[in-house]
This record gives sequence, structure tokens and C-alpha cells, in this order.
Amino acid sequence: MKNLQTAVLSLVLAGLVSPAAMAQLPELGSPSSISGAPTTARFFGGASADNGSSFASSFGYDQAIDVDTEIQVESSHVNTMGNLYVFIVWDGLYFQRVESGDYEIWDLSLPNLQAAFPAKTLQASEPINIVNDVAFGPAGVSDTTLAIFLAYDSMAAPGEIFYSGAPLSVAIESEQTTAASLQLYVDTISSPIIQAKCIICHQVGGVATDSALHYVNSGVANFQTTNYNTLVNYIKNVPNGSSEILSRPQGMNHTGGVQLTPSSQDFLNLQAFVNQVLAE
Repeated sequence: MKNLQTAVLSLVLAGLVSPAAMAQLPELGSPSSISGAPTTARFFGGASADNGSSFASSFGYDQAIDVDTEIQVESSHVNTMGNLYVFIVWDGLYFQRVESGDYEIWDLSLPNLQAAFPAKTLQASEPINIVNDVAFGPAGVSDTTLAIFLAYDSMAAPGEIFYSGAPLSVAIESEQTTAASLQLYVDTISSPIIQAKCIICHQVGGVATDSALHYVNSGVANFQTTNYNTLVNYIKNVPNGSSEILSRPQGMNHTGGVQLTPSSQDFLNLQAFVNQVLAE
């Protein structure tokens, strides 16, 4: 069974922020009550990677973010005793924030419901900081979406709970890794070989028009990725492609003659690149 507190390590899951910081938070839709009665309560929440200057719904694996929320209680509930609740739905499990600041799994039963901030004199605005400057991915939460719900109750409405019908959704992307062959290509192949030697002929309209290898120059957007994919496809899918990539620049059955000698560093780099592509 997952434990959110363990997964996100030492996330700062408690603490209040100033009302001024909450002013621009997006509003969460569909405010509701468990009885189904209409409510004038309002709920707000936003996740930000720039200290609240803007809000987004998706963040990188190692991007540090803040998650801030706010509950605006019904006017008749101001200065009454009540409880504030915070819930996070993660991978199909419901976690409730408890008074200690930890998150515990909740079975959705009212008898087991615990308040994040119990026995509180409710104010018109109740800002709650969920996370402060934390990167979720390295802490163990990635390639997933967290759904954050807010709720409160008041002694002025016994047995009733008011909650955000729509959650604040925060998606954390998976860790992006660069293939070793791509790194080799960018570092040792793209500029000294493809751009300096091959592309003179191996481009649309060039002498090697009939070749299966057509590259684009450095003025084209994403030229390195495009040329890398062209090379990888040739090495892996063209019969004898991996050997021809090495033999033809040496002048073997190559209209362009000798471009690389076996003892040159460029050739050794090309050989290492081909071997890496085949190993992946």
C-alpha cells in the first residue's frame, strides 16, 4: 500500500500563505455539498513554477513547484467553528491530510474522515499551502496526475460538508532521458561530419539525390534530431546499412570519394556512434 508521505519524502505539506498570494488563483468549479444543497462557498487552487506569476497544469519531472489553495466559506459560516479538509487522489487512492501534516489513505467513509485543520474559527478566506518549491519527480511522484480536493464543515450546518466538486489537477511528467547514441551524435557527429562533409552532397538537390541519406542543414528547425533519425533509420533498417555508413566515407563505392580515414578521430567517433545505435 502506498504512503504519500513516504513517496514525496520531505515535502512541505503544511503552512499558510498570505491572502494576497491567493488573489490570482484559478477558481475550482462545481462547488458542492454532500446533501446536494446549493452553496455559495468557493474554492481556488493553482500550481506554479514561477512563484505564482502564472499557473499551469503540467510540470516537468524535476521542476520545482508551489501548490496553493484557498477556501472561501459561506458568509453565514464566518467566525463559526469548523474543520478544513484536504484530499489528494493519486493512482486511484484517496489520501487525506491529517492534523500532523502527514497524508494517510482514506477509505471514503465519513467515520474515518480526518481534518487537516480541525476545530478552527473559520475566516472568510482560508488560504492553504500544499507544496512549497518541491520537485515531485525526484521525490518519487512522476508520470502521474494528482487531483487535489478541498472541503470544510461548520457547526452552523451540522452534518453538512462543502467541497470543491472539481479538483485542482497537477500532472507530473516522466523523467526524460536522452539516448546515448543521440548524445554521441550531437557531440561528435553532427557538426564535424554531417554538416561539414556529408550534407554538401546528401541533401535535396545535391549530387547524392538518389541516395537514401538526405540531411538538412543547420538552418532548419530541429535539424540535429531530423538528421539523427535519418542515420538511425539507415543503420537499423537498410540492408548492410551499418557497414555502409562506415565503408562509404572511406571511399568504398562512394561517389564522393574519401571523406574519412580509418585512423581519424572523426571515423572513430562515427564507428562508436554506429555501435551505440546497434546496441540500443
